[in-house]
Amino acid sequence: THQQGMPRLRIYTLAVLFFYAISCISAQYTASVTKSPRPALSLANPANQGKSPCTYTFNPGWIPNSNKNASSSWVIVRVSGCPTEFGGGGDHMILATCYTDGRCDDITEPHILPFESSSEDPRVVFVDGWYYLFYYANGLGESTVYLRKTQTPSNVSSWQRVGNALPWHRNGCVLVRSEPPHYVLFGESPPLPGIGIAATSDFENFKILNSTLFKANGQDDKQAPEIVVEASTPLVQLSTGDYFHIYCAGTPGWVPNGNYTCGFVILDKTNPAVIVQRSATHFFAATLDYELGTGPYPVQRHRTLFATSLIPTGNKDEFRVWYGAADANVASALIKVTKV
Repeated sequence: THQQGMPRLRIYTLAVLFFYAISCISAQYTASVTKSPRPALSLANPANQGKSPCTYTFNPGWIPNSNKNASSSWVIVRVSGCPTEFGGGGDHMILATCYTDGRCDDITEPHILPFESSSEDPRVVFVDGWYYLFYYANGLGESTVYLRKTQTPSNVSSWQRVGNALPWHRNGCVLVRSEPPHYVLFGESPPLPGIGIAATSDFENFKILNSTLFKANGQDDKQAPEIVVEASTPLVQLSTGDYFHIYCAGTPGWVPNGNYTCGFVILDKTNPAVIVQRSATHFFAATLDYELGTGPYPVQRHRTLFATSLIPTGNKDEFRVWYGAADANVASALIKVTKV
């Protein structure tokens, strides 16, 4: 009887595998990019067109406006090489005003965030009346991710520290759901073993679900060689219910020659700890002068993009990505995600 049942079991198993394969094929997504011809914020921009007083202004963290119909919002930017009144030479963060169409006002007021030494690379989400800010600052070992919260984000002294530094290294990119738990992608790998994912219901306690959700492809990958990967944007939900995340990667030649580009991962709508798809190539790479570091704009690292904010535009599966270009300029682009 056992032997007679085996063919049926094999047929059933093959059917399940076939269904799974069809499901994976049907879940494939592509992403396209439409860039702006000049950066939104830069030392090299003309006055009244997004001029920054700092030599390097980059890696913007869009602060979601509680008024969803508002056309502008505060943005936290990483800066260095600033005049004394704007915080001086070292890495720190200040506030700017930007718009949903990709423009920014000149930075004329020194709204300096009084955080830890070398604070940088902000990501902000809005949950139940509170703004939560994850950012990098100096810490012990790999414990370099800090979390603060406020209900009045334009008041730079109102951001309260939440707990101690998290042992995630570099970043925390939140997936906000309508009901807890919420999820956080974190890390830079190496030095961490991979990009991890944690869950939280209160933004005070975090449970790591998988410390190696994905890793660098390796320098020999033919389509997307990577020697380091980093979680980059907060996650957004697609019309299918799945979640979209842009990650960025150092390719061979990083650090001395630049080369930081971006791919994406899609997380499952019912279990966000599962990857539905990872892009086979890096769809978002440096092509313009302010990204390449070949034009009149300031540059710290050539051929470098680093995406830090992803905002829905109101159109189906279209988002405005805010990113650092050449580690020296703030830029934005439109991302269109399509299910094949």
